[in-house]
Amino acid sequence: MITLTPVLERWFADCPFWPVDRTDLFFAIPRLPAPRRVGTVVWTLIGRSVTADDLSITATDTQEAIEEYLTYEEGDFAPGGLRVSTGDVVIDPGCCVGLDEWRDWLHVLGGEVIDLGHDPDVLVEHRGPVLRIWKDKRQLLPGELPGPGEPHIDVPRADLPRLLDAVHRDLAGFLIALRPWAQDIAAELADPLVAAVDRQLRISAPLGI
Repeated sequence: MITLTPVLERWFADCPFWPVDRTDLFFAIPRLPAPRRVGTVVWTLIGRSVTADDLSITATDTQEAIEEYLTYEEGDFAPGGLRVSTGDVVIDPGCCVGLDEWRDWLHVLGGEVIDLGHDPDVLVEHRGPVLRIWKDKRQLLPGELPGPGEPHIDVPRADLPRLLDAVHRDLAGFLIALRPWAQDIAAELADPLVAAVDRQLRISAPLGI
């Protein structure tokens, strides 16, 4: 069974404000996350706004950390994206793409080729009724396509709306779990935090498919 799963690239600085999971480089955002996983997602999103170049933490407490995130001026980039998997083939997003760009997958339905990052260089190839997702094309010559033995997943084009709808529901479920978690740690900032995360990850708007 083919799945699309929202994933984030973990932030390497330790969180001093609330419990977080120890994760692999990319970790999934489940539809019904436990509080510790909610905290892991939040720390991954706000860590850059409260971490200096030497990985020291600039905020002094939970409230200040959230407030710094809410006023952070360097954009909504959230390293990660959508994991494509089936059987023993798992294709994570490459570098320099973000989960905040997950809706770009909607453009694939119209025949576009979207950027899925580099190192590994994930490639989307349109093949009629299927989308062939190659795991890594970085060893190829310019214009050369991977051979059939290279790791890839064929996603039926007709299945993509359903798969993206599942991603949307995963993220919406996380947003529901975020509110009580935020109320427990900083009640007065819960609503602004939920709104900021919703905006950053482009969750609530309809998909339109």
